[in-house]
Amino acid sequence: MKSALNYGLWAVVLLLVYMVYDSIDSKITFQKATEYRNSIVIEQLKDIRVAQLAFKSVNENYANSFKELIEFVKNDSFIVIKALGAVPDTLSEEEAVQMGLVTRDTSNVSVRDSIFSPRYLKGHLKPFFIDSLPYIPFGRNGEAFVFEAGEIWKSRMMVQVFKVFASYGVIYSGLNTKNEDIDIEDGLQVGSMNDPSTSGNWGE
Repeated sequence: MKSALNYGLWAVVLLLVYMVYDSIDSKITFQKATEYRNSIVIEQLKDIRVAQLAFKSVNENYANSFKELIEFVKNDSFIVIKALGAVPDTLSEEEAVQMGLVTRDTSNVSVRDSIFSPRYLKGHLKPFFIDSLPYIPFGRNGEAFVFEAGEIWKSRMMVQVFKVFASYGVIYSGLNTKNEDIDIEDGLQVGSMNDPSTSGNWGE
C-alpha cells in the first residue's frame, strides 16, 4: 500500500515538473515567434516610410493610398542635377556656371531603383515585392495595413502627416495569445495623425 502511494506521489511530481517545463518552453517559443514576426512587420513599415518620404520630397505631401504610393514608386523618377567641372574657391557654383567653368547635367533616376536599391535591400529579412507593400505579413486573409494621410494644424502652421498601422491580432494570426499579456487591438505603427512624426512606435 505504501509503495503504491509512493509511486502515485512520484507520478504527480513528474506530471507537475512536466507541466512547468512545458509552460516555460511554450512561453519561450511564443516569445521567439512574436519577436520574429514583429521584426518582419517593422521592416515593412520602414519600407513604407521610405516610400512615403520619397513621395513627399517630390509632391510636397504624402500619398493618400497604397495605390498612389505604389504607382509613384513604380513609375516616377527623381531629377538629379550634377555639376561637372571645378568651382574655384573665389566663386560660387552659380557664378562658375555663368562663366562657363562648370556645366550642369540633368538626368532622371527611377524612384524604385533609387530608394529600393540592392544596397538598401541587402539586409532585408525577407524578399521585397513592391506589390506586397500594403499587406500585413502573417495575416491569413490578406489583411492590409491601416493607411492614413492628411494634414493638421501644428504650431500655427499646416503640416503633412501619415500613419500606417497593423494590429497584433493580425500580426500574431495562428498564435495562441489567450494567456499572454497582449492587447490584440494594439499593434505596430509608423507615423502619426496627431504629430508630424515619421517615427515608429517600436522604440526607435
